[in-house]
Amino acid sequence: MQLIVAEKPSVARDLARVLGVPARGKGSFEGPGHVITWCIGHLLELEEPAAYDGRWKVWRLETLPMLPAEFKLRPARHARAQLRVVVELLRDRRFTGVVNACDAGREGELIFRHILQRAGRTAPVRRLWISSLTDEAIRRGFQALRPGAELDALADAARSRSEADWLVGMNATRAVTLGLRRAGGEQLLSIGRVQTPTLAMLVQREAAIRAFVPRDYWEVRASLGAAPGAARFTARWGHGPVTQLPSAALAGEVVARCAAHGGAVDARGPRVHSVESRVVREPPPLLFDLTALQRTANRRFGFSAQRTLTLAQALYERHKVLTYPRTDSRHLGSDMVAELPAVLQALAEVPAYAGFVAGLGAAPLRPGRRVVDDAKVSDHHAIIPTARAGRVQGLDGDERRLYDLVVRRFLGAFYPDAEVALTDVMVRVGGPGTPPPRPRERDPEAVTLPGPLPAPPDWFTARGRVRVVAGWQEVAGLEPRQEAGADPGAGAAGEDEAQAELPALQPGQALDGSFAPVARQTQPPRRHTEATLLAAMESAGRSLSDDALRAAMKDSGLGTPATRASIIETLLLRDYVRREGKLLVPTATGSALIDSLPVASLASAELTGRWEARLAAIARGQDSRDAFMRDIATWVREL
Repeated sequence: MQLIVAEKPSVARDLARVLGVPARGKGSFEGPGHVITWCIGHLLELEEPAAYDGRWKVWRLETLPMLPAEFKLRPARHARAQLRVVVELLRDRRFTGVVNACDAGREGELIFRHILQRAGRTAPVRRLWISSLTDEAIRRGFQALRPGAELDALADAARSRSEADWLVGMNATRAVTLGLRRAGGEQLLSIGRVQTPTLAMLVQREAAIRAFVPRDYWEVRASLGAAPGAARFTARWGHGPVTQLPSAALAGEVVARCAAHGGAVDARGPRVHSVESRVVREPPPLLFDLTALQRTANRRFGFSAQRTLTLAQALYERHKVLTYPRTDSRHLGSDMVAELPAVLQALAEVPAYAGFVAGLGAAPLRPGRRVVDDAKVSDHHAIIPTARAGRVQGLDGDERRLYDLVVRRFLGAFYPDAEVALTDVMVRVGGPGTPPPRPRERDPEAVTLPGPLPAPPDWFTARGRVRVVAGWQEVAGLEPRQEAGADPGAGAAGEDEAQAELPALQPGQALDGSFAPVARQTQPPRRHTEATLLAAMESAGRSLSDDALRAAMKDSGLGTPATRASIIETLLLRDYVRREGKLLVPTATGSALIDSLPVASLASAELTGRWEARLAAIARGQDSRDAFMRDIATWVREL
């Protein structure tokens, strides 16, 4: 007889259906060869400080730090009855083996290991490790059960994460709150290993916004055409890296001297100096992991990170149309390639996607390393649709929108690159000359003219951008001018958008021009949305826009894809942050908490990122749980 422990009742029902076990019973389902029971999330949690030492019941600085020699567990209030059922079954000698069927990830492993610890069970344990809850995936999973010991390193990482959060949170919360009370404050300030650095990023951004002093500057724009009445385009004045003028007087001086030679018939009038054209290929974006899906859904639909996770979990568990969502991988393993035709065949039966599947042709798929790369798949592969696409008719509006996002990203991954024709035009006004050199890298500090105007000629530049091959962007539903990138929250005014199209121009061509000054003002950094905050958490506060760089740093972020949504919700629940539309704004309470921290490392995204990298290394067997916990205890003592 085999005992199977699932993480949720809904998953237990799925397992029962596939294994032929009647889904009847209170707390468990019993069949001829299997008994299936379930948890309700975490059935056990770490004890409060008073359970270890009576002196720790009262909040006093002299009793800190609190460093239990061994951590104790207590029943979670929401699930005491179910805990009794599961523990009794684990102790039942009828069972010759136990299958851990909790969610295949760090937290699922912790849920099961805590219950096993409570029961004291020593029967052989095997692990069900699946990335989809379709019947086919469940059957394959039970045919390939893994020895439980293979996941010991993941369990070590899970316990270390939980206990480190206790040590930092319990000690820091008491220390900072008691310090505030000595200064006359009364408020309880909750400190967390991940939550506090995340809040600090929001507070630091807000401080930068409040400290920002806008600066006026001027640009000069030219409206140019081959002749009066002909198609015209807009170009911007610049001298090397300089595009901004510090005063209206200087802008007026540029306008006056250019206007004096604005006609095409003027020998010193506008002349096309150079026309450079090239085609840029834009490859399909990587497949979704949870964080990328949350960021994209926030930008497109305004979904919170928690809303996206809830929807994705429903699409995985209830509807079974998506694979496991709590993943940090953006690639597929080579073992998935054989399953892709079935997924495509199922999508071909959905009218919205049939044309895109047909566009892939009849030849077998040969996905490249941007899609399939075993070295970049960790516990689970990227989020993709399952071969159960026929069930999409039962999705509600938000579920359908999120599912559509994943399907289009998946299909687009097999489409060719988009191709964009870029044309850069340089025009001189005021006679012949050689254009000043432009630096290879844009320095935001060097864009304003530092002194008097340079001598003529004046130089104007324009860029045209035309999509010539839609490729994957057609599948994604992107318009030719629509960008899929994220806003890093930079401060100064950015580059002008390229024009959709430029008229046909030739070097040396005479143009007719009119000129005008444009008053501008530098802009403060933008407040974080959940999309940009998730990106900042993923890269531990570093401003990274490149997917490859983000992937290289994924082990060093704040939290994990599975926990970032709950961190944001915790900050909102504790009134440290509030939502203003899509924006996240720290409250006075949240700002006061960060300002009152006596030790800067409590708010260090970099330090927390290093800890997260070590937890990932523990899960891979490349670091030691004992060494990590010793280092955390040392840090707490120093704190």
